[in-house]
Amino acid sequence: DLINAYSTDKPSVVPLYEGENFKGLLSVDDITGWFLSDNKEEERIYDLTVDNILKVIPGELIHRGRSDRIRGKILVGAATFESFCEFVGKYPDCIVVTGARKEHIEYAAKMHMPAIIITADGELPELDLAEYEGPVLKTSLGTAEAIRRIRLAEPISSMMEIATEDIDIDDLFTDGKAIFANSHTRGLAVMENGEFRGFVTRRCFLDIPSNQVIMVDHNEPAQSIEGIETADVIEIIDHHRIGTINTGKPIYFRNQPVGSSCTIIYTMYLEAGIEIPPQIAGIMLSAIISDTLMYRSPTCTQIDRNAGAVLAVIANVNEEELARAMFSAGSNLSNKTPSEIIHQDFKKFSVGDTTIGIGQISSMDVNELHNIKERIVPELENALNNDKLDMIFIMLTNIIKESSEIIYAGANAERILEVGFGAAARHGHVTLNGVVSRKKQMLPAVTSAISGE
Repeated sequence: DLINAYSTDKPSVVPLYEGENFKGLLSVDDITGWFLSDNKEEERIYDLTVDNILKVIPGELIHRGRSDRIRGKILVGAATFESFCEFVGKYPDCIVVTGARKEHIEYAAKMHMPAIIITADGELPELDLAEYEGPVLKTSLGTAEAIRRIRLAEPISSMMEIATEDIDIDDLFTDGKAIFANSHTRGLAVMENGEFRGFVTRRCFLDIPSNQVIMVDHNEPAQSIEGIETADVIEIIDHHRIGTINTGKPIYFRNQPVGSSCTIIYTMYLEAGIEIPPQIAGIMLSAIISDTLMYRSPTCTQIDRNAGAVLAVIANVNEEELARAMFSAGSNLSNKTPSEIIHQDFKKFSVGDTTIGIGQISSMDVNELHNIKERIVPELENALNNDKLDMIFIMLTNIIKESSEIIYAGANAERILEVGFGAAARHGHVTLNGVVSRKKQMLPAVTSAISGE
């Protein structure tokens, strides 16, 4: 995630809120950039408030006017009256900064200039400001200093990056990098539960953070989490075929031909001399029962059965009762979408240039499997396209009959099933007796048929 990509020890940005609503960020670069832009050829239009001007210019407000908002360029009233009038005609809607010049002041008021700032140390001449709607301020500062300070009265909303794009603190490094790739923003606000927590810039994404990962129950990138290619894989614990994962250095790789990865983990507990808590034992037993279809799968070994028996004692559960409850709950998919049903136990595999997906749904109820089939068949083509697959196969496994009905999609899927199993597949489905294992039966037959094409 992004939590290591930024630091708030000496923040160079300040979060800005309007009430409780986050509005954006003000950075040192924003402030310096705004002031440096005054050196450009075009004249600056200031957007000020009377209160802000009084904060930076010592003096008094001798005429309030009707508006607290002042917007315009700055015009210095230092020329002769005739020249000043020409300037006002040429540059209307300017903030006038002038000395105690009665004609200049009253003409600026008559022309309804946005504001008048009088730089004078002493008494002012009597002025007619009755019809003037703008504010008039008097200060003892000189004209040059008054102009310099006016610039400091600009509200920070003019300088900040308005509506700064934000990202959640738990989002991936790749998410932030993608935003920068498609945006001109200088930085992202890092938020946690709606609260500002830090700031990341493009510079933060020059070096990719390396997260340490242990891959369990898989070893192929296509089956892993997003971003696994940039992670530091330090261990692999698996019981599947060895795929195409590459590592930059030697790692601990434990791959055993057993029915469940939890059987391997159970063995590792014993080797380390660590006591297994009952709750963990129950979870591990559930995984072994699920993976081996209650020890009916051809992938099941005596090691799995022995591990399950010990874990059942530790968890204080009956294996048969747990298996029935699990498979009943697992096949009750009424509250899930067809896409969710397809992908709940689904893996991608690469065979040369061909990418396939194999999913499996197991049940002890033939009617339940039939209802599931009716729901997911119309979704297969969408899954094929959305997952960028060449072929997709879904195993509807009947645990009691120890058989699977295969539904499929893809240009060559039907032929691959016929070659792989010698069974006639028709109208998008075929029943394979004795086939209940994706790992040991389905995948080897399909990959062999594809490789032999």
